[in-house]
Amino acid sequence: MPNDFRIVLRSLCKSPGFALVAIATLALGIGASTAIFSVVDAVLLRPLPFPHPDRLMQVQTVFKSGFAGRTSFADFEDLREQNRSFSALSAYADWTASSAAGGRGFRVHFAEVSPGFFSVLGVAPAAGRAFSADEERAGARVAVVSYGYWRSRLGGAESFGSLSVRVNDEPYAIVGVMPRRYDFPAGTELWVPREPAVEGRGAQNWSVVGRLRPGISNAAAQQDLAAIARRLKQQYGDDTQMTDVAVRPLLEQVVGGVRPALVVLLGAAGVLLLVACVNVANLLLARVLSRDRETALRLALGARPARLARIFLTESLVLSLAGAALGVLVALAGVPALLSLDPDRLPRVENVGVDWPVLAFALTTAVLTAVAIGLVPAVRAARRDTREVLAQSRRIQGGGLASSRLRGAFVVAQIALTVVLVASAGLLGRSFLKLVGVDPGFRAQGALVMDVWLPAVSLADAPDSAGDLRIADFLDRLLARLRALPGVERVGGVDQFPLRGEGPNGTFVILQRPGEVSSFEDFGRLVREPQRTGSAEFLVASRGYFGAMGIPLVRGRLFDERDTRDAPHVAVISASLAEARWPGEDPLGKLVEFGNMDGDLRPFTIVGVVGDVRELGLGAQPRHAFYADYRQRPRKAYEFHIAMQGDLDAAATAAAARRIARELDPEVPVDFEALADVVSSSLADRRFVLLLLAVFGGAALVLAAAGIYGVMAYQALRRTPEIGVRLALGAAGRDVVGMLVGQGAALGAAGIGIGIAAALALTRVLGSWLYGVGAADPATFAASAAMLLAAAVAASWIPARRASRMDAIEALRHE
Repeated sequence: MPNDFRIVLRSLCKSPGFALVAIATLALGIGASTAIFSVVDAVLLRPLPFPHPDRLMQVQTVFKSGFAGRTSFADFEDLREQNRSFSALSAYADWTASSAAGGRGFRVHFAEVSPGFFSVLGVAPAAGRAFSADEERAGARVAVVSYGYWRSRLGGAESFGSLSVRVNDEPYAIVGVMPRRYDFPAGTELWVPREPAVEGRGAQNWSVVGRLRPGISNAAAQQDLAAIARRLKQQYGDDTQMTDVAVRPLLEQVVGGVRPALVVLLGAAGVLLLVACVNVANLLLARVLSRDRETALRLALGARPARLARIFLTESLVLSLAGAALGVLVALAGVPALLSLDPDRLPRVENVGVDWPVLAFALTTAVLTAVAIGLVPAVRAARRDTREVLAQSRRIQGGGLASSRLRGAFVVAQIALTVVLVASAGLLGRSFLKLVGVDPGFRAQGALVMDVWLPAVSLADAPDSAGDLRIADFLDRLLARLRALPGVERVGGVDQFPLRGEGPNGTFVILQRPGEVSSFEDFGRLVREPQRTGSAEFLVASRGYFGAMGIPLVRGRLFDERDTRDAPHVAVISASLAEARWPGEDPLGKLVEFGNMDGDLRPFTIVGVVGDVRELGLGAQPRHAFYADYRQRPRKAYEFHIAMQGDLDAAATAAAARRIARELDPEVPVDFEALADVVSSSLADRRFVLLLLAVFGGAALVLAAAGIYGVMAYQALRRTPEIGVRLALGAAGRDVVGMLVGQGAALGAAGIGIGIAAALALTRVLGSWLYGVGAADPATFAASAAMLLAAAVAASWIPARRASRMDAIEALRHE
């Protein structure tokens, strides 16, 4: 075997051009697949960093619509107490809040957790301690912080006795620090015990995680909890929204919606690797054909066919290993670039890297590639008839018709695989362009968004409490000073900004007279009458919000100076809500109760209808929206997003606005983002997949064109005597060009036909990524076919043009 390697290395050194092209081609395919696999391995394949992670499950409420989501705390407690499948269940609710430490304000991602949360996961603080049983029962003001929070906010202090932090204006004593790599729920910086509170079964605010008992399967747990859900529905009727329960591995929740994208990209990288393998196999076959006489002489002198086949396989192995080594370097450079494209949406990103599992993948890929690309040339070399080869003249040396067909088949396969990538990228590209052209319902150009976080107010507090008044007063003063900034023409804010995720969707009641609802018991009674209810996203906005965002007024009026804190409460609704709930009617003047969203039972009078806004994304239908004035309902405005529109210098305006906020309250955290960037960020996932597919498709197109060029150059060389005869008999150069280009176009057409058939089957997996374009879009497939056919013609034209210019006499002498 060492002797085989010496022979192969000596042979490759004599053909450095061939070796470099083959190694670079394989490095491209192996490097791309290795880079994608490094992300797939870290995000999707590795188990969660908890003891026995396969027994950790997420438990979700299944609603009447079939949607699975969060659970009410009352339903969770019943599931915890009645189930026989889980050794423990715990609930958590994660939020973003205003926080302060050391006289500085900042926002913090925190989670309220029920008793036993850390023990369910099987983790303990790396320093300090977890919550005691008494602290968990009482909802004590204690907190466990993340390692990153401890280092960045608390300076890594080792003594916890004097450390505290304020969250929503409440002081919390720090009792523990979690391990460095602990990150659940994702992005959480601070965990606190759940504060005991009375919550109705309609408040779906809690995520549930549980640990299965040993020997209990997922399916058995599903049946157990589903039976409990049916009993709860029979017992509580419409008071509970739980109709069933979904039990899924916790890993599915952690990886979120990135699985489809990563699977698509891994498949695309695999297709690119196949294109590279076919290309190199074609190169190896050409090399074998050029050495037919040498091979035949070796066989005639007693060399065994198996030995020759082994040498060819060794050659492909050397090329593949060299390609893998270079491919690992490509992956090392590619992984950081890959992560920079979509860093905030990839969970478990801290685990991504080119480590031993990834290197093992690269090595395995190299070995399989070596077998794939070396098998055909090796078998062909071993089976060649010695006498037939030696009897051939140099003039027809090169393998004959069968070898030509084999090389043509390789090219057809390359083109077919390339069509799949190019068509997929084309579908996503057209879809992306259609999304970019969607009207979001607001004006994005030239606006700056200021995010403000104030201490939240508990729903248990009475309306117009001190906390409510503090929120309203702060926003009044802030908005007034922002309007006076240079270049600012319009200012307005809302508690849930469009395109930044899902806001609270709730059920309201249409009242027949004032005072019909005086308690939540009255509300609960009326909400059971479907003809008197509706659902909408409950939003709290300022009077200038619609003008600053360019949301048009359809009917009635907007919030104005009349809508003071003590005036009758008014609401503005979206056009889709008006059409859905009051079709053919005028909704203006309708009386609505929506106090279940903020604990305030004072009714609303609808005074205006505005245009729809695509709250969840450009590709999603607008949600029904119900807007309240923050001056009347300030409780939900603790998180407020202010749009400033005008002839702005973004940097100067942001600096001035930050200074104003600090003057009003130095502990109120603020952030800034251009509204155009908010829109762009909402398309980041699609842009990420599109960009990588376009890169893979472009690389495959270049490799396919190179394959066609190689085959047609070989055909021109092999048919040199024939071309000489044609030229000597009076054929024009354009006839030779037409003959060879026609052959290249025929190969391209065959590959395109097979590729389109394959793409029609495979692009269906892109369904969830497409908008306004079908998976079998004729225009996209036609454009992809035209691009591949043009590449085939162009790659064929170069050797054809060269062949048409040869001297006829020299061609006839060719042997």
